[in-house]
Amino acid sequence: MIRPSRAGALAGIIAAVGLAIAASAAAQDPFRPPEGDFAAMFPMAPAIQTRPARRSNDVDHRRYVDEESGRTFMVTVDQYPQGVLPTEPNEAVYDKLLRVYAQDDPTALKSTRPARLSGRPCLEGAYVDMDGNIQIMRVLMLGDRVYQVAYIHAPGVDAPGAEDVFFSSFKILQP
Repeated sequence: MIRPSRAGALAGIIAAVGLAIAASAAAQDPFRPPEGDFAAMFPMAPAIQTRPARRSNDVDHRRYVDEESGRTFMVTVDQYPQGVLPTEPNEAVYDKLLRVYAQDDPTALKSTRPARLSGRPCLEGAYVDMDGNIQIMRVLMLGDRVYQVAYIHAPGVDAPGAEDVFFSSFKILQP
């Protein structure tokens, strides 16, 4: 039989373990922006940067960035006016987007390869800047939106599998 004083201590321990499990589960919930169009597993809550469209022909720009310990996890969403983007993007369209991203330093784009993002075909670009930082970016065009999902790390700071986990966690919630 458990004495009342030990029962209280045991209940406290059980409650503490329960809270720790709940906190751990909450930390594993994917981030969803207020717009509700995607979900992704950022290690920490991302900083949100927005530049809303001012006129009907402007692009609405949103960026979600988690920077920590020499690594950056980033999702960028550009919402274009209706009918501006190609209805059926292909590898050439994605290649052009990746090259435009590197326009300040065209030698920064080292390679491209077909990939998948949220179960859809996309293109992945690998960039290296002058400091040796490596950026892997996948671009996906869907409807009037362009999604850019990137993992950036300094030389020697790559956590094994972090890139794959981040890209695999990215899900489109609204077409």
